[in-house]
Amino acid sequence: MKLPAQYAPLSAYAAPARDRSELWRLGAGIGLIVMLALTMATAFGALMGAVLPPAIYAAYVELTSAGPGEILFLLFGFSFFLIPTLVCVDILHGRQPLTLLGRPMLALWQARRVAGALILLYLVLWVLPPWDGSGLQPGLDTRVWIALMPLGLLAVLVQVSTEEVIFRGYILQQLAARYTHPAIWMVAPSVLFGALHHDPALGGNSIWLMASATLFGIAASDLTARSGSLGPAIALHLVNNASAFLLIAGQEELGDLALWIWPVDMTDPAQMRGIMMIDTGVLLCGWLAARVALRR
Repeated sequence: MKLPAQYAPLSAYAAPARDRSELWRLGAGIGLIVMLALTMATAFGALMGAVLPPAIYAAYVELTSAGPGEILFLLFGFSFFLIPTLVCVDILHGRQPLTLLGRPMLALWQARRVAGALILLYLVLWVLPPWDGSGLQPGLDTRVWIALMPLGLLAVLVQVSTEEVIFRGYILQQLAARYTHPAIWMVAPSVLFGALHHDPALGGNSIWLMASATLFGIAASDLTARSGSLGPAIALHLVNNASAFLLIAGQEELGDLALWIWPVDMTDPAQMRGIMMIDTGVLLCGWLAARVALRR
């Protein structure tokens, strides 16, 4: 089976993975990434326990919010998975880590175009009815928010880049190097991505969160295959998560970097379904905007 015509750029994107694309290497690579990440996180946690005051360290360990610092810790902590992924690609697959991006300059150019289109889209959605800002509560003090904005954006960039490098970079490339059917290289990594968003605290509502994350993974995989680089997926993820972490946070425990808080009871099935429908609509609009930006 040949790749669909719209996914022709995927062939060049996955080419660096073909020489060592055995499934056992992919399985070993995922295991190595997890092992190294846990080792790094444990070592870092021990270091934090030695230097931080007990109250702050407890908030860090339990992921309970005691200020913007804990959210920054959480986001920058994704680097514990990014670094092992780069090491894994080099050691197990014998290729340069930059190949996870595709052609770097192409990835940067595409990311800029998609990010610009998405920012414009979000501004338009902001002023369209029925959204009127009702229900929003003030979050971080405006002056503090402005001061922390560069660091916050960098932290979100680390988080989204890590997830994209692993799922739409490493796993997608390794699968696409062996298989052409989208159900394998597009859907399978996206289902895994969604499953990792399971939150036991939400009970039955967790399925909605996993479904939303799976759909996002499919959209990001589609953009990656159409563009032949990781740039558009990173841009889509960055704008989406920057909005959620830095502008309007729907969960108070994750809102200490946000300018506003929009309290949502994620254990309430009715509220959860409504939020997921809104998120899905925004995601589809963003996906279409990204495709238009890439065609220009």
